[in-house]
Amino acid sequence: METRTKDLETVSRLRSARMSAVLDSKNGHLDRVLRVESTSLQAQVYVVKLLDVCPGLGKVAGRRLMADIGIAPLARVADLTDEQVTILLAAIGVQK
Repeated sequence: METRTKDLETVSRLRSARMSAVLDSKNGHLDRVLRVESTSLQAQVYVVKLLDVCPGLGKVAGRRLMADIGIAPLARVADLTDEQVTILLAAIGVQK
């Protein structure tokens, strides 16, 4: 019973982190999400999910951009290199 409770808590934390990351992206703060530490729960979110809700991009443009940069279709935020993050943010228009 304890294991099940721990598993449910873990799933709840993952869902909460994913929702937070998607909301940040939807509100135009994609740079915050892409620059999290790789050990963070938000780093486990798929990049494509973030680009789907990013203002001014949408599903098709987001997937094309990922292909142009060389990001795998099922890449997670933790899988991105610093160079890919920089190129992605520059293409979207976020300056850092």
